[in-house]
Amino acid sequence: MSGLRHPVVWFAASLLTWVALLGMVLTHEGMAEDDGPLLGWLVQHRGPGWTGLMEAVSSPATSAVIPAAALTATLAMSLAARAWRPLATVVLATGGAAVSGVVLKALVRRARPPVGTMLGAPETGWGFPSNHTLVTAALAGAVVLVVWRATPRRGPRATALAAGGATAALMGLSRLYVGDHWLTDVLASYAAAGAVLAAVAWGTGRYWAGWESSVRAALRRPSASAG
Repeated sequence: MSGLRHPVVWFAASLLTWVALLGMVLTHEGMAEDDGPLLGWLVQHRGPGWTGLMEAVSSPATSAVIPAAALTATLAMSLAARAWRPLATVVLATGGAAVSGVVLKALVRRARPPVGTMLGAPETGWGFPSNHTLVTAALAGAVVLVVWRATPRRGPRATALAAGGATAALMGLSRLYVGDHWLTDVLASYAAAGAVLAAVAWGTGRYWAGWESSVRAALRRPSASAG
């Protein structure tokens, strides 16, 4: 049971954080009071170098390349290990985050920042949470989880954690910089990603491993008609 407590606590903490951020948004208090000032500061301090980088990070191409690379890597790992849990972890986290983002946007219905602050083609639709950030953070977290389960070595774990954290942070920062989201939109995305990832970690840890073992045993078992 000790191995199952952590995802449950992780899920509860993420959910409570998301609810707290929603409360701030609805009451325009707390961190929501910093949404406008932070966006204004970022707009005033835009420069050619940072703008090029942040637009590239927020581009549709990046949003397609990151999942494709992660799925390819975990597929290769699954094939090499003859275990589908790594791929299932990434697919479930990415799909769960994408669906959660759509549902939460429709429920909260929060307006995005003014179009005048946005770089490039203006974004449409609701802003809370940021789907780019939510999906990227959940995907990065899933890859970290896969590496964490695959090896006890500190080096690979630390590398995966640093790379995953940097990827999620950079995507969130880019969404703020290009003016498509408020600060609380991005923070809520991280909280939602934490909840999704915790659910996937719990599910794949408790049920998937047992299911996979049963399938392997069934495949190794000689059929009744053999011999």
